[in-house]
Amino acid sequence: MKRKVMQSVLVLILINLVVVLPVSAAEPVVNEELFKEIEANLMCTDGCGMYLQACDNATAQQMRQEIREKLAEGMTPEQIYAYMINIYGEEVMAAPPPSVPFNISAWVTPFLAILGGGLMIYLALDKWVFNNETSESQIEVDDVDLAEYEDIIDEEIKRYY
Repeated sequence: MKRKVMQSVLVLILINLVVVLPVSAAEPVVNEELFKEIEANLMCTDGCGMYLQACDNATAQQMRQEIREKLAEGMTPEQIYAYMINIYGEEVMAAPPPSVPFNISAWVTPFLAILGGGLMIYLALDKWVFNNETSESQIEVDDVDLAEYEDIIDEEIKRYY
């Protein structure tokens, strides 16, 4: 009797190993659209400077695996971003998080500086070069000064003509 019980227990264990274990060891199903969205918002952190979805090195593969694991655990995208920032730092994000004003100013300030510098150069050129054209017709002469010279001009004309 004990032998039959022992055999049935062994059979159940073998069935468990053959049927149940491979099914549970299969990779969990992950929402691919959500995975692609998260992957598009992250940067590879090995120094290549590429977006995670475009990079194909070992670091990028490891990061993709971490994202898949966290999605399989049921984490939201915000939780995954927080997890990645906690591990790799804020440079893992492809764009600055809008909740931190300093990050946005760090991204916007260089562009504003370039625009401001270009405007200053344009205004300087406009003042020094473009509007510096003066002709004799633009010079204003007082009527009093003309009266003094008209007499001299009349005498010169009479002398030669």
